[in-house]
Amino acid sequence: MNPSSIILIAIFAIGFLFIALEHKFEINKSWIALFMGATMWMVVAYGETHDELHGPIKHSFAEIFELVFFLMGAMTIVEMLGHFRFFTWVEVNLMKFNISNRLLFWILGLIAFFASAILDNLTSTLVMIHIGRYLYIKKENFNIFVINTIIAANAGGAMSPVGDVTTIMLWLAGKFTAWQIVIYGIVPSLVAWIVPQAILTAQVQYEEREGQDHNKDLPTQWGLIIAGFATFGIAVLINILHLPPFFGIIFGMGIVAIVIDYRLKRGKLKKKAGDIVNLVKHIDMATIFFFVGILLAVDALKYAGILNLIADGIFGNNVLNDPNAIITGHTTLGLLSSLFDNVPLTAAVIKMLPEGIDFIYWILLAITAGTGGSILVIGSAAGVAAMGQVKSLTFNEYLRRGSIPALLGYLGAVGTWYLMYYL
Repeated sequence: MNPSSIILIAIFAIGFLFIALEHKFEINKSWIALFMGATMWMVVAYGETHDELHGPIKHSFAEIFELVFFLMGAMTIVEMLGHFRFFTWVEVNLMKFNISNRLLFWILGLIAFFASAILDNLTSTLVMIHIGRYLYIKKENFNIFVINTIIAANAGGAMSPVGDVTTIMLWLAGKFTAWQIVIYGIVPSLVAWIVPQAILTAQVQYEEREGQDHNKDLPTQWGLIIAGFATFGIAVLINILHLPPFFGIIFGMGIVAIVIDYRLKRGKLKKKAGDIVNLVKHIDMATIFFFVGILLAVDALKYAGILNLIADGIFGNNVLNDPNAIITGHTTLGLLSSLFDNVPLTAAVIKMLPEGIDFIYWILLAITAGTGGSILVIGSAAGVAAMGQVKSLTFNEYLRRGSIPALLGYLGAVGTWYLMYYL
């Protein structure tokens, strides 16, 4: 390993330490991530020519641009859903049934699991966090709810062709069909969610949920709420045109905004509803910056060949004739995805492994890459977004409450796959 690679690993490790100990250093993790990512690319750029760097940097920023615009659009739509009282409606109707705290916890976990299979794990997490704000009063319960939402959303996304970026990559690469990932992936994914859910349920404290006073709220606008959810559907369907999901998000967001302005002009909405055009100003930009910094850092490691070295070390040289090497490799890669972004790791594996490997092994990769990120809060897009949205959910808080349950769920999912499809 050359000196620049050692420096890159050292910078990443130090940056990771500062992010983990954010509450002690009292330096926002977003600024640490930005500094870390930019510094690592400076190390990468040293001694390189413009032509050598132009392509990789352009590719890196194209991926970041896609994610940032998707996240901004998703956050705006989620804010719109709250603006027109969708989350209030959910709260009011759940309160009518006088559901116990722990039953409510299971219902919300189930919703997060299946919603992420239809939408995606990131969007589902953002939506569920807003619902949880209306339903949980105690900070401890809300933190446990958010942790469980991250785990459930990642597990649900792992068994859907559109639930996670890695499953989309594997599906488009022809490693399995849409029905194969659903049929063969659902049971291990359920285990990855149910095991942590059962453990975390024991931590939920009793609390009185008297609800909030909504007399002054705007009327529920179901037409606009449905249009908002349809926007997430468009983000999935836009793949038919071979366009990335953010095109669908901005297309749908544009339509919804035009309808709102038109109805406002016609007097069919109260004047307060015009505030929707300013919702983008309330987006948590610190979360966006954190994403950018983390992705820059991981892309620097990818450019330096460090991720490929990791993949080579995991799988060895004769995977086609050694199924155990594939199983061990996928399991190890899933554990690594709790620390590194699973997207470049998965991309490296797709390119590295030879043709002829049975689809069931790629199902295992979808499960491990998708659910392994739940072990640490920074291991998935859903976790990073939740960490930005919920200030009380620090790295250490997640590590203390969620990492062990998520790890046990991960091992349970891998074991379930092994028993069902290998033995």
